This record gives sequence, C-alpha cells and structure tokens, in this order.
Amino acid sequence: MRGGAWIGICLMALMGYAQAQTGSAPVAEGAGLSSGETRELIDAVKATAKATRENVDYARSVPDILFQILTKLDKIEGKLDKVENAINRERGRRTNAR
Repeated sequence: MRGGAWIGICLMALMGYAQAQTGSAPVAEGAGLSSGETRELIDAVKATAKATRENVDYARSVPDILFQILTKLDKIEGKLDKVENAINRERGRRTNAR
C-alpha cells in the first residue's frame, strides 16, 4: 500500500512538472527580425563556428607539438647522460692510472 502511494505521489509530481513545461513562452516585443538582421545573425553564427573549429584544431595540435618537444628533450637528456658517464669513466681511469 505504501509503495502504491509513493508511486502515485511521484506520478502527480511528474505530471505537474510536465504541465508547467507545456505552457506557452512569452513573446518578446519586437521579436520579428528583418531579413537583413537574420542574415547578420547567420553570418555571426558562421563566424563563431569557424572560430570554434580553429580553436579546437589549435587545442589538438598544441599538445602534439609539446609532446614532440618533450620527446626530443628526453633524447637530448639521455645523450648528455651518456657523455657525462663517459667523462666520469675517463676521469676514473686517469685517477687509477696514476
């Protein structure tokens, strides 16, 4: 019995919410746009879409470039470690030879 009551309350709440959504939206005064204004809005939307695409392309390419730079720096660091180890070995040999 309790379950049926809860289901009924939930259904009534959802129906009230659905009825609130179906009400007509108030119309703003001067909502009628001329064809020139409509074209301007469409051009603005196109420009925004183009800028968004460029931004996404930039956001995709920057991490790739950074990854390539970090990879090269790691390779350089590895080579410097090898050179440093070779220098230390030579110093050790010279010290042992004396």
